[in-house]
Amino acid sequence: MNKLISLFSVKRLIESRAFASRLTADGKEIPKKKTYETRITLIGTDNSVSITDLKNAQNVSLRRELKLVKIQDVDAKTRRPVYKLMTNAQYHEEELQKRKEKQAARQSNTMKGEKLLTLSSKIGEHDLMTGVKKMMKLLQKHYEVRIIIAGEGEAGVPQLERIYSVIEQNIKSHGKVVQKRNKGNDLRFQLIPNRESSMLCPESGHSNKPDGNGPL
Repeated sequence: MNKLISLFSVKRLIESRAFASRLTADGKEIPKKKTYETRITLIGTDNSVSITDLKNAQNVSLRRELKLVKIQDVDAKTRRPVYKLMTNAQYHEEELQKRKEKQAARQSNTMKGEKLLTLSSKIGEHDLMTGVKKMMKLLQKHYEVRIIIAGEGEAGVPQLERIYSVIEQNIKSHGKVVQKRNKGNDLRFQLIPNRESSMLCPESGHSNKPDGNGPL
């Protein structure tokens, strides 16, 4: 009787396994696909390299109170993302280095950046010409200058256009006006430096190129 019960139990176990498993047409069991955590390349604080999964790397960073920073989405050779464990000091040093690199890149470009100047439509002639001189200096230093002439009080479009005309006429030798547009009561436009202005001395405005009158 016990043998019968044992055989019956074994049979039920085999049947349940067969039912739970996926089978091919000829009755062979298809092995279940294993799921793996995302594998990454991990660089330690001492620059040691190891292969692990993201979850384990996160646990290590928490346990050791380190920052886990992704430094590359996919490595071209290994096809794995690259992460680095950093101390707070290393992280801040890395951020400082990035800022220096960005600053160097901006300085190496033709355009160093943008400056914004806002003028009132009630501005006096003296203050307007002071503003124009500032614009010319910024153009000489290869900045894009964004100008907003703010309409105030009863000053209408003619007054905005008069100020715009003064600016346009005076900066011709240093830059040009682009994207002129009206927005509400304001007049907005950009000034961009001329290419040849890079050959001008910032203070004098004279060209560094030979004038052609010297000896050949």
